[in-house]
Amino acid sequence: MTHKLAKSLVTAMAFILPMSSLQAQDSDGDQNENHIAVGVGFLDHYAPFNSAKSQANLLPIISIKQGAFYFEVAETGFQFEKETGSIKPSVNLFIAARSPSGRDRQKLSFDAGARFSLESKLGIVSAEVRHDVTDKFNGSEVIARYSYPISTGRFLITPSVQASWLDEKAANYMYGVTTVQRARMIRKGRRTILPVTAILDDALNLGGDISMAVQLNDRLTLIAMAGATALDKSIHRSRAIEQKWEAQSLLGLTYRF
Repeated sequence: MTHKLAKSLVTAMAFILPMSSLQAQDSDGDQNENHIAVGVGFLDHYAPFNSAKSQANLLPIISIKQGAFYFEVAETGFQFEKETGSIKPSVNLFIAARSPSGRDRQKLSFDAGARFSLESKLGIVSAEVRHDVTDKFNGSEVIARYSYPISTGRFLITPSVQASWLDEKAANYMYGVTTVQRARMIRKGRRTILPVTAILDDALNLGGDISMAVQLNDRLTLIAMAGATALDKSIHRSRAIEQKWEAQSLLGLTYRF
């Protein structure tokens, strides 16, 4: 797998988790049944850096669930759940890839984390904590998310909102610019050379997204997702950051075995 493809997979995680679109292919409505689904998606990402252009990539989509084990795009782990009346609690223990957005910022690391979710008729509430385990930045992130799946026939529409808190190390890893990255921009002759800047404070980013899955038949599902994130002032006051937000969209087709 090329580094460019790896970065695309990591970026796509913002939309594909918790993979409601792929799981929607289950004809009997049980989203937790064992499955293997593969597909391809067209991902478009708009980074917040100075003079940044939209980046478009084709990427493979893979979703596997066998018992408690799962693999979803760039996250793998174990999910433990138990239905209690009208409320279904679950816990995920996972390893997930992470990579900053933007050209010439080629980093790849892995986080270990835990996610606790509660699903009811009122929607799905989740909270997770993750920490770098590759010694790339040794930072942490805490995410709170709410989503409300709406099922109408062949369509599954899921609007979501989330808040993401990054400590100083994680914020700098994701949005800071290092001397190595600047040198790479110069070497490649980029029109815009970002200044070396560090994010010196923690950050609270607020975002929202909406996904739609259209079940074409028992095997094929068309998925479309779009979302945006408002960046904390500790990030957008950086000399390398032009926009106070970043956005992504994804259009794909999956096949379930």
